[in-house]
Amino acid sequence: MTRFLILLLVAALAVPLPAVFGPLHASDVPVTLDGKRKINLSGRQRMLSQRMAKAACFASIGVQTDAHLQQVRDAHALFDRTLAGLRSGDSEQGMKPEKAPRILEELAGVEALWTPYGALVAGASTSGEAAQAALPQIAELNVSVLLQMNRTVGEFQRHYAGTGEIHPVVALALNISGRQRMLSQKASKEFCLILAGRDVAANRAALAETVALFESALLGLREGDDAMGLPPAPTEEIRTQLQTVSDLWAPLKTIFDAMSAGATPNAREIEQVARDNNPLLEAMNEAVWMYDQL
Repeated sequence: MTRFLILLLVAALAVPLPAVFGPLHASDVPVTLDGKRKINLSGRQRMLSQRMAKAACFASIGVQTDAHLQQVRDAHALFDRTLAGLRSGDSEQGMKPEKAPRILEELAGVEALWTPYGALVAGASTSGEAAQAALPQIAELNVSVLLQMNRTVGEFQRHYAGTGEIHPVVALALNISGRQRMLSQKASKEFCLILAGRDVAANRAALAETVALFESALLGLREGDDAMGLPPAPTEEIRTQLQTVSDLWAPLKTIFDAMSAGATPNAREIEQVARDNNPLLEAMNEAVWMYDQL
């Protein structure tokens, strides 16, 4: 058993599973739950930034248009609510008001970018034609929101691991597993942007990088990776869930690899990506919540 796995198991035993509780005031949220939940949900914000762009793109090219417009609306509402909760607290989501100055600075940076991006996405969610008109700006602005949100997640991880409220290995695993959710949507977005003819060469290269990062992190989460500071999956339940993710990922990876290498997907493959990135996301999200509950 590696040193990292021992540390993670000790941390898991030291922190009891959150009790099933009724309505709480934000001040009643347990400190250990608050920190883990903020790393989890700030990480989910990265995913939502990409999910909005992905869904708007598919709607703009007429692939499952109504379903994707609804995805845009749902992701927009959840991003907006969670951003407010990360700053001001949200008892239903298990978060206290944030007090750390550096985190608040990073969240202010997200809010400054979210104002124009959120308005653009909201307008794009009304129809396929609106999504098509907004796609050039969405393709440009989503990356800035993602990068700033990623810096914010890193600050949450550093702060809550540094205070001792969360074991550093748990905080890292939450960040990396949460990033996988985002990568599932980012790869699908880049796939769609290539179909839409947006910066094709750049998006082919970005897709190859996204796939490689998802693949290496998935292996690291399951088997451990000393360079990343990750232990192997700490429980059999998490290992099994990560295998489910791997099984769902494999056929999409084949399509993404071909696309990034210059192939043109057929109609079946386009429908497959548009459909199957969602169960992949759901399976990865379930794994993140398993880490959240350690």
